[in-house]
Formats: sequence, C-alpha cells, structure tokens
Amino acid sequence: MTHDNHTPDAELPKFSVNVVPANQLKCEDIRTMLNLYRRGEITPLIFGDDNKPEAAVIPFAAFVRLMKYDHAARAREENAFQAELSRRIQASDASGDPGMTLEELGDELGGPAQAMIRKVLGDDE
Repeated sequence: MTHDNHTPDAELPKFSVNVVPANQLKCEDIRTMLNLYRRGEITPLIFGDDNKPEAAVIPFAAFVRLMKYDHAARAREENAFQAELSRRIQASDASGDPGMTLEELGDELGGPAQAMIRKVLGDDE
C-alpha cells in the first residue's frame, strides 16, 4: 500500500507499507519482530484493517527518538511564540500607543497562543 501521509504538520515523501490485517496478527509475529529489533533491524510491524495502516510496532530506541523530536518541536514552537510576543511588546512600547489587551493579542495570534492566554486569564472554557 502506498501511503501519501495525510498526517498534519508532517513532511514525508510517499512510501509503501505492508499492512498486516489485525485479525491475522499473532503473538509469534511480535516475537519475530522483537528478535529482529534485537539484531538491529528497524522495519516497523504495521497493522490495521481494510489495508489501512492504524498502528505500528517499532524498536524502543526509535520510539525514544520520536519522543525527543516531538519534545524539541514543542520547545521550538514555544520559543517562537515567546519571541513573537517579545517582538510585539517591544514594538508596542516603542510606538507609544496603548497597544492591545491580552485578549486582543490572543485573538490576533489565534490557535495555541489564544488558548494559552485564555488559560492565564482564567477564561478557558
């Protein structure tokens, strides 16, 4: 099966996977994969139904790398948000205008920033 990766925020080339139907997955398959991983193999065991990939068994080292990558990505997003917030504060201070309220800033930034600001202000529903 060719997977065109409709995962949000992911930039991957098209790739092929072999999907093991979930009802055909056996304990033996897991043991086989574990032995392959112990020998350094990294190919995931992908399974699901109707030839649709739904889950993957991967080596634990690969899982740890993914977790580190996700953590670093969240830190980069937070740093970018903080940098943009600082830039806007400095620009507002330099302009002499009274600026905007935190609510207005959240509305302008949208998404995660808006949610963070609402949480700080106690307006999250």
